[in-house]
Amino acid sequence: MRILIILLLLTTSAWAGELDEALRAKEAGDYLKAVTLFLPLAKKGDPVAQFNLGVLYTQNRIIQRDYAVALQWYIAAAEQGHAQAQADLGMMYERGTGTAQDYQKALHWLTQSAKQGNAYAELQVGQIYASGLGVPEDDKEAVKWYRMAAEQGNASAHAKLAECYVKGLGVPQNDAMAAKWYATAANYASDENQRKAYLSNRDALQKDIAQRQTTEAKFEDERKAREAEAARKAEEEAAIRQAEESARIKAASNANFQKEDLNDVRMLLDDIKKELAQIKADRARANQRSQLAIQMERRRAEINAEAARRRREIEAEDKRAKAEKEAKAEKEAKADKEAKALAAKPQEPVKTAAANPKPAEPPATKPAEKPKPVQAVQGKVTYPAKAELSDDELKHPLIRELQPPDGSIPGKPLIKLKQIEWSKKQSDS
Repeated sequence: MRILIILLLLTTSAWAGELDEALRAKEAGDYLKAVTLFLPLAKKGDPVAQFNLGVLYTQNRIIQRDYAVALQWYIAAAEQGHAQAQADLGMMYERGTGTAQDYQKALHWLTQSAKQGNAYAELQVGQIYASGLGVPEDDKEAVKWYRMAAEQGNASAHAKLAECYVKGLGVPQNDAMAAKWYATAANYASDENQRKAYLSNRDALQKDIAQRQTTEAKFEDERKAREAEAARKAEEEAAIRQAEESARIKAASNANFQKEDLNDVRMLLDDIKKELAQIKADRARANQRSQLAIQMERRRAEINAEAARRRREIEAEDKRAKAEKEAKAEKEAKADKEAKALAAKPQEPVKTAAANPKPAEPPATKPAEKPKPVQAVQGKVTYPAKAELSDDELKHPLIRELQPPDGSIPGKPLIKLKQIEWSKKQSDS
């Protein structure tokens, strides 16, 4: 057993020497020597030699390009776990190079290679998910594989991540992150042209970012101004609503107070109306009393005038009677004087009167004079009468109120009402 292991190690060591020599020949551009050395090793099952033979068959160097033969050598190396052979085999299935296009096989071999940390394979798996080739399109899965490749310094993976951030595929849109990934892609670029392209994309993004930031700042200022204006209007509207609510509450309260005040005013008005009615009634009563007092005053004046007239008539009658009495007394005195004078003279014979003397006529008497009508106030004709009110007038309540307790007229000498009789005879004639 030990001898077998020693032989295997010697064989492996010999293959390693030949493989190294073949790789150096390939790197030196001596493809004929490289093919000569790779071919026996590949036939013996060396995966590195098999992979390199596959590469030479795709490059058309020394040996004629033959993708079908290259595919076979890639399969042989991939089945032995050669990561790059698995990646190239997956790409041949994806593109349909040397075989029918088969995305399932392509994804299988690329995934096998990616699991071994092959950055190229990780990038290609991400592109398959991003394109939806043989699998449902999944940008988030694509981004995951892009990040794995980018961590190993794959420039294309950095650029793919930048594109994802620009377009917002699998990640939130973010131009700043995209510019960052383009910058790192330029750092890992394999040639100057690729590096310049990545930097150009970065600069364009940064310019867009600056313009966008300026625009966004302007929009932000405008937004803040609009929000401030909206807030101001909202505050004004809130203040107006609050004022309206306060006014409504105050109005309602005032309405209640006004209603109560109105009720009080109405009650006061009712009281005032009652008082006015009472005052009106009192005024009417007072006016009636005043009219009655005026009438009584007029009646009193008329009665006094009538009494004065009667007094004057009595005085005149007394003077006339006195004058007649004095005249009669004087006449009697004269007659007595003459009689005395005749008695003192001697007696003369008395002459007899003729037969059948005419009897002396009695002295004529004057007929009683009728009382002359007296012209009263306002052209009405009144007749002498006693100063007395009628029974109907005496029954009037105001007459009783105005009549003094003793039956006298206020402010005048007491006159018994039965002394004068007020007559309206012939007043209607």
